[in-house]
Amino acid sequence: MPDRVELSKIVDYLKSIEIISSIQVVFLDDSLQRSICKIRCSLLPSRYKLDVRLIQTENEIIYSYQLFHDRPVIRWDNAPHFPSVTTFPHHFHDQNDKIEPSNLIGDIIEDIDYVLGKIKRLLSEGEL
Repeated sequence: MPDRVELSKIVDYLKSIEIISSIQVVFLDDSLQRSICKIRCSLLPSRYKLDVRLIQTENEIIYSYQLFHDRPVIRWDNAPHFPSVTTFPHHFHDQNDKIEPSNLIGDIIEDIDYVLGKIKRLLSEGEL
């Protein structure tokens, strides 16, 4: 289980990513028992945004990383509703909402790095 990551560390990390043009903390509820936050990142090209939704408790990290513009495009999350996926509960929703295994592990900084790397590759290859 990864350690709980403070919001300031997440925001500071996001500020270091060159395809992120702005960051907004849309929602925050932080207590000793749990932290819930939603962060919206505007990306370059500017038509895309990435929502980072996190719930951190003493026992788990529940996450969703969703790329969208006028509608959802792709998403990674660990909601436990696809038990047949080999990486359960971690899974990926592609552009056609097909469910696939995910490389995410619940380590926020490492996962954000993977998500943004994947988004950059998809953009550069013209797949988005």
